Amino acid sequence: MEPLIFDYGDLHLRVDRGVFELFNLAGAEHTFRVPLRWLGVLVHYKKPEKPGQLFFGVVRDPNAALYGTDRLAFRFASSPAVQVQPADETLFRAYFTQVATLADRRTD
Repeated sequence: MEPLIFDYGDLHLRVDRGVFELFNLAGAEHTFRVPLRWLGVLVHYKKPEKPGQLFFGVVRDPNAALYGTDRLAFRFASSPAVQVQPADETLFRAYFTQVATLADRRTD
């Protein structure tokens, strides 16, 4: 099976053989790799009309939602300092819905 890839600006996301990898091409110092079973992703908006902050992390419970993860479900969260426009959130939702299906996990 081919890797499942998503690019957004300088962000490159990849799922291959049950592992999620994140590469921030603008700042090579920030990479993130985790088995799908433990992945949690959240786009948090402080104001609906402003860009949101994208968070990736490891969840405490693998039954937590993979995408739209509750902030309290994270064991730890890491942010690549990527801002997501409200209109682009549907792109992330579509990608992580596919990822959740591969991992036999749910989204919010």
